[in-house]
Amino acid sequence: MRNFLILVTLLVSGATQAVVSVPQAASAAYKPRAYSATYQVFRNGTALGNANVKFSAAGNGRWLLNSNTIGTGIAAIAGVEVAEQSNLRWNQGMPETLDYSFNQKAGWKNKVRSLDVNAQSGKIESRDNEKSYSLDYKPGVLDRHAVTVAIMQDLAQGKRGDLVYSVADRDELNEHLYRVIGNEKIQTSLGALNSVKVQRIRESSNGRITTLWLGVDKHFVPLRIEQKEGDGNVIDMRITGLR
Repeated sequence: MRNFLILVTLLVSGATQAVVSVPQAASAAYKPRAYSATYQVFRNGTALGNANVKFSAAGNGRWLLNSNTIGTGIAAIAGVEVAEQSNLRWNQGMPETLDYSFNQKAGWKNKVRSLDVNAQSGKIESRDNEKSYSLDYKPGVLDRHAVTVAIMQDLAQGKRGDLVYSVADRDELNEHLYRVIGNEKIQTSLGALNSVKVQRIRESSNGRITTLWLGVDKHFVPLRIEQKEGDGNVIDMRITGLR
């Protein structure tokens, strides 16, 4: 069950509006594309849940990335539901989080996390259930949920090699490194599709490997996300629909 929740957090794993300067429009070199995708989540080959991801314009230069996951089978019995939302703007051509919310329900336990980014004050307010943290603002900062948007943009602009993003992780700001491995054709519910394969590079992985396949002919929407855990478990998220 824990592994299922880890992958949800990676996608795609602050409901309050951040006080920031007026959001800028996306750069002329790149314009975000709205999409809606569905995925099936597996654990060691067994279906564990379904996820819906929607990326859409919200007006005034802002974009919303929403992910909702509901467990099936054993996860459904446990009442697993996860909802995430990233509110983004484009700052100097880069996606940047304005605010972020994470709500997880699993049985009798609830987990709530949020981020509020205040560029004017130079602070990021982070909350994890009852705990609060204050982080220093950095232009282009992202939440974990929104990293895929930045990867999609970089790939669409022809960037390859190592991709580095500033990510607010609860009580600290970290640099997340992703490496483009190469091109690969994969089988999906939508047919055989060309993809760019990307892996998260961690200083201390403890055996964890996160791999993403992003569709070359689908505006680099994630087609598959796989998380191999140090204990041998494999969580796999595969696309089933796209529009």
